[in-house]
Amino acid sequence: MMRKIYLLVVIILFIGGGRAVMAQKPSATFSAAYRVAKQLLQEKKYGLAMESFKSLLADNPSNDYTPYANYFLGYSAYHNGDISYAKNVFLQLTLTYQNWAKLDAAYLWLSYIGYQQSGAFQSLLYASKIKTEPYLSQSNAFLKTKLAHENPQVLKQLNQTYPQHRQVAESYAYALNQQTPTLQNTTLLDSIISVYQLERSQFNALPKSEHKPHYTLGVLLPLFIDKMEASGKYLTKTLAIDLYEGAQMAAFDVDSTLFSLKVFDTRMDSAELSHLYKQGALQGLDAVLGPIYPKPVARMHEISIEDKLIFLHPTSSSKRILKNNPYAFLARAEATQLAGKAAQYMEGHARNKNALIYYGSSTTDSIAAYTYKQLMEADSFHIIFTKKVGKENRREVYDGLTKAVQVIDRSRIRGMTREQIRNSLNLPMRDSLLIPPDSVGHIFIASSDPTLATEVMSAIITRGDSIQLMGIGNWFELENANFGIMEGLGVTLAISALDDVATLEYQQLTKRYIQKYHTKPGKYFFRGYFGMKALAESLKTYGTYFMNGYRKQGNFNPMFDFQNSHSNGAIKIITIENHQIKTIPISENSIAPSED
Repeated sequence: MMRKIYLLVVIILFIGGGRAVMAQKPSATFSAAYRVAKQLLQEKKYGLAMESFKSLLADNPSNDYTPYANYFLGYSAYHNGDISYAKNVFLQLTLTYQNWAKLDAAYLWLSYIGYQQSGAFQSLLYASKIKTEPYLSQSNAFLKTKLAHENPQVLKQLNQTYPQHRQVAESYAYALNQQTPTLQNTTLLDSIISVYQLERSQFNALPKSEHKPHYTLGVLLPLFIDKMEASGKYLTKTLAIDLYEGAQMAAFDVDSTLFSLKVFDTRMDSAELSHLYKQGALQGLDAVLGPIYPKPVARMHEISIEDKLIFLHPTSSSKRILKNNPYAFLARAEATQLAGKAAQYMEGHARNKNALIYYGSSTTDSIAAYTYKQLMEADSFHIIFTKKVGKENRREVYDGLTKAVQVIDRSRIRGMTREQIRNSLNLPMRDSLLIPPDSVGHIFIASSDPTLATEVMSAIITRGDSIQLMGIGNWFELENANFGIMEGLGVTLAISALDDVATLEYQQLTKRYIQKYHTKPGKYFFRGYFGMKALAESLKTYGTYFMNGYRKQGNFNPMFDFQNSHSNGAIKIITIENHQIKTIPISENSIAPSED
C-alpha cells in the first residue's frame, strides 16, 4: 500500500516536473540528462538513477530546476537502500527550496523515513508541515495505520506536542475510548470529538449490560471434526483440542449451571464460519471463544460488529486482533503492554543506561521491541542497537556479543623492564571484546523463539560480565528451561499473569489434567482454560456487555484486567530465586506515569 502511495507521488511529480521544465525551457544538455535519469527511475534501476541525478546536480549546481532532480535523487536513494542518504537529500531540499511548489512531497518522505528510523515524534515533526493535497491525505492515511498500534502514553504526548494535528487527535480519541472513563478522560474525549467532528457512535456506544439466568457460549476452533475416528477419539492431539479441553473445564469450574457450550468447527478459512452464520448457528450466543486463525478472525469481526457479539481470542498477544472493535478481546496481555511493563521495571533497576535490543521475526516481536525502545529512550536510555533475529542470522547474536580483537596487554607490559620490551620480538597481546565488558547495562529480548534467548545467555556466559537480561513472555514454561543458568544471569521477565506456571492454580490444573488424560497438559490447554475463565467470570460478574462493568467498577480477579483496554493487562514481573519462580511485588517496580 505504501509503495502505491509513493508511486503516485512520483507520477505526479513526473508530470509536474516535466511541465515546469518545458515551461522554463532548460538547456538541451540538462533536459537530455534529466530525461535519461527519469527513464532509469521509471525502469526501477535505482542505483543508476541515483548516480545520474548526482551527476546532473554536480554539472548544474545553480539550475532553477534542481528541486526536481533533488527530489528524484532522494527517491532513488531510498529505493536503492540508502535511507539515511535519502533523508539528508530530502531535508536539504526543504531547507534550500522553501518556496518549491512540491515541497510537501519531500516532507511526506521525511515523515515516512522518520517513523522508520526514530518513531512517531520524528515522523510528526515533518508530517505537521504538510498542508496541501494529495500529500496531506497520504500522510494521514500513513499515520492512521502506524498510530493505531502506539502506546496510549505516547499518543498522549503526541497530542500535547501536536494539538492541532487531526490524525493524532483521532488516534488519541480511540485510545482514550479504551481507558477508564474518568472525568478528565471523558471531558478530553468529548472535546476531541467536538473539535474534529468525529462520529460519536464510534465511541462508548455499547449496549446496556444485563445479567441473565443462563448464558450460551460459542467455542469456535479449527477442530477438523471430519478427521476424527468413528469412535470419537482424536487421530492426533492438536492445539485446538487442547484449547477446547481447557475451555470446557473452565466453564464447568466457574459455574456448571450458569453456562452451556456450543462447539463449532471453523477450520482455518472464513468460508466455514460464513456458512455457519448464514445457517443461523450463531444466533442466541452470548459470547464466543475464538476463532484463532486470521481468516476466520477477520470474518468474526464482521459478524461481531453486525450482531454486537463479544468474542475473545485465547492465544494471541497482538493488538491487531482487536481492530478497534468494541466487542473484541484478548485473553492475554498484548505486546505493547508487556514491553511497557518491562520498560517500567528496567527504568528503576538497570545498572546503567546503555542497552541492546534483540527481537524476533513476528509482528508482535517487532511491536514489542519498538515500544520498548521508544519508552527507554524517552527516559534517557541509550539504545546502542536494535537487531531483528531470525533463523538465518541467529548465530550472529552470539558472534556479535563475543567478537574480540587482539590488543596489547598493558597489564603484562607494566611488569616488564624497558630492556625486556626493547628485546621482545612481539609485545604481549590479549583478546578484547568489541563491546567492552560491563559497558552494556541490559539486553531486552522480544521473541517467541526461545533459541534467541539461549544465544544471548550463552554469549553473556562467555563474556563473563554483568549484563542484565529483560524479556517478555514465559521462558520458564519450556521443558528444557535451565533455572540455574537463568538465576545466575538474573533473567527477569514480563509475562501475562495467567501465564505464571508457578501458581497453585496451575499446579492443581496440571494434577487434574494428568488424572483425567494420563499425560501432562500442553500450554494451549491453559490458554483455553484461562481464556474461557476470563470470559465466563466477566459475564457472571458484570453481565452481557461486561466491559461497562470493568470501566465503572474495576477488576475483580488479579488474573484479569480489562479496566483500561480490551486486552488483558494483568502482568507480572518474575525472576528466579533459589531455583524457584519468584514474582517481584509491584511495590518494587518504578512508578508508571499517570494517565490523568
